[in-house]
Amino acid sequence: MKNTEKNKQKWVEKVRYTLELGGKSDKTFSNYKSHITRFLNYFNENIEINKLSEDEIVDYFRKQYINLNRCASSLNVGICSVRFLYSICFNRKLNKDILPSTKIRKKMPTIIPKQLFLKIFNEEHCLKYKCWLLLAFCSGLRVEEVAKIKIENIFPNEHKLKVLGKGNKERYTILPDIVTKFLRLYCKEQHITNKQGYLFISHNKKTFINSKSIINYFSAIKEAYNLDNNISFHSLRHSFATYYLMNGGNIITLKSMLGHTHLDTTNIYLHIAQNFNNLEGINYV
Repeated sequence: MKNTEKNKQKWVEKVRYTLELGGKSDKTFSNYKSHITRFLNYFNENIEINKLSEDEIVDYFRKQYINLNRCASSLNVGICSVRFLYSICFNRKLNKDILPSTKIRKKMPTIIPKQLFLKIFNEEHCLKYKCWLLLAFCSGLRVEEVAKIKIENIFPNEHKLKVLGKGNKERYTILPDIVTKFLRLYCKEQHITNKQGYLFISHNKKTFINSKSIINYFSAIKEAYNLDNNISFHSLRHSFATYYLMNGGNIITLKSMLGHTHLDTTNIYLHIAQNFNNLEGINYV
């Protein structure tokens, strides 16, 4: 199978609808497409991609990822993407011993101090942006989840919000009064009376807002407030989880609200929520 433009498009399309059948998100396909396209474009059109040796594929990753100091997570997604391409399009399993996933060093989540968050929030004049900040910091939503909120999934009287998370899994999380207040103000400002549909709609008013709009907004916030490079919009979610535990919240409940599959993922917040000045069994006097 020659590496022609026509074949490239056919292979990428097969990857797309296979991921779609598996219930994977558009973001997953976007990531896979990026790495697969990079892989295919590396080789000229006369190369028979399906017949590449594993040594040639390993050499590609060495030159295009390791030698260029790409991060471990990018290398892992690249390897998974190419493995998937060969499995789906060429019915060929690549040897995982030769193309192993790289161990990723787990970093402690970066959180935003409450006083800094309040300063950013109070100085923000746009109601929509205020809602984005609150939904992440007070309800623990990911950026894609903020973008996809539906009005019918907001339950102010029960103080809960239904969220469509990763893998199209639904869950409920907390909806504090402060979030409800500003969501109502936003709906009033936008003259939203229909109780169905997306809360934050795109410019063409046909679907939900692109999550990149939220990320771009927070990038401007980072620059305006000279925030640390490690801080991102996702840090608001990390902050929600940390402060919840610091205030005596239950980790099982937190796992459910965050939509984590494994408790180990949630446990990392125990480390940064722990007050080491008040550890039992320690006397500093």
